[in-house]
Amino acid sequence: MNSNIAKELDIDVDATEPKKIQPIKSDVESKPYKTSEADDDYNEVRRNLKVVIEQSNSAIQGILELAEDSQQPRAYEVVAQLIGQTLEANTKLIDLHRRMKDIKKEDAPSKAASVTNNSIFVGSTAELQKMIKAQQKQMIDVKPIEESK
Repeated sequence: MNSNIAKELDIDVDATEPKKIQPIKSDVESKPYKTSEADDDYNEVRRNLKVVIEQSNSAIQGILELAEDSQQPRAYEVVAQLIGQTLEANTKLIDLHRRMKDIKKEDAPSKAASVTNNSIFVGSTAELQKMIKAQQKQMIDVKPIEESK
């Protein structure tokens, strides 16, 4: 059947040789993640969202004037839709801030205080007393910082 179609369309088709699918090569190479790139992307997306919000506000004013002049229900419907989309853009801007904050938290090294529970001293009582006396002496030897006058 394919040969009949090919004959009618005047196309040479070799039915025995299947076509090989070539992968699409992208100009964009995958690079390791860099914090500076995330900051650049964040700033670009933030700038774009702010432009969209500003343009939406201008469009709302214009369409609102048109709706008031024409008193057409469709014009008011368009105003309502545009207001909804502007609110959505504002929400996306806030979400962008939240996501960037989360990314920065993930990138920051953890500075959790180490907590030691259930410390065990292995040694004799005499060794324990020597260690405690040494620590007390160190605490006494440390002079408090005097206030400058």
